[in-house]
Amino acid sequence: MVFDVGSLKTPLRVGLEALRAAGVRVGSIHPMFGPNTELLSGRHVIFIDLAAGDALERTQALFAPTMAEQVVMSLDEHDRLIAYVLGLSHAVNIAFFTALARSGEAAPRLVQMSSTTFDAQFDIASAVAQESAELYFEIQRLNEYGAESLTALAQAVDSLRGAVQSGDAARFSELMHAGREYTQGRQGMRQRRA
Repeated sequence: MVFDVGSLKTPLRVGLEALRAAGVRVGSIHPMFGPNTELLSGRHVIFIDLAAGDALERTQALFAPTMAEQVVMSLDEHDRLIAYVLGLSHAVNIAFFTALARSGEAAPRLVQMSSTTFDAQFDIASAVAQESAELYFEIQRLNEYGAESLTALAQAVDSLRGAVQSGDAARFSELMHAGREYTQGRQGMRQRRA
C-alpha cells in the first residue's frame, strides 16, 4: 500500500495514475492538521478516491481507531476546495499582515489599542507569518484551481471598497447579511456535532 499525504493532488495526478495503472495499491490522503496535533477528535482527514481497488478502504482503515472525521472526494474536487480552505485562508492572512506592515504603523502600537476582532485576526496572521514561505507559495501556485479563490478574494475586497467609498450602506449591509447567512451554516454543523 502506497499513499501520499500532500496538500495538493493535481500535481501528483500523473504519478498516482501511473502507480494505479501498474497495479500498485495506491491511495492519497490529506490530513487537515499539523504535526503538533496530539488528538484527532474533531480533525479531518481527506481521502482521495483514485478508483484503485480496495486501496481507499485500506487507507481509511488506518484511521478507523481514531476519532478523526473522514471525508472522501475526488482528486479535482479536493484541489478546488483546498483553494478556499487553505489558499484563501492563507491569502487573507498574508494580505492582512502585508497591509499592516505597509501601513507604517508599528505592531506594538496597534496591539496596544487593539480590539477583540483585531487580536483574533492578528494572532492567526502571526501564526501564518511563521509558516514556510516556500510551502505556502507552492500551495498557491501549484493548485490548478488556485486562481479561483484569489479572484474571489479580489472581487470581495472590491465589493467592500466600492460600498464604503460610495457610501452605499445598503450594499454594505447586504455583504454583512450574506456573510451571516453563510457562516451560520458552519455554526449549525458544529452544534449538530456537539
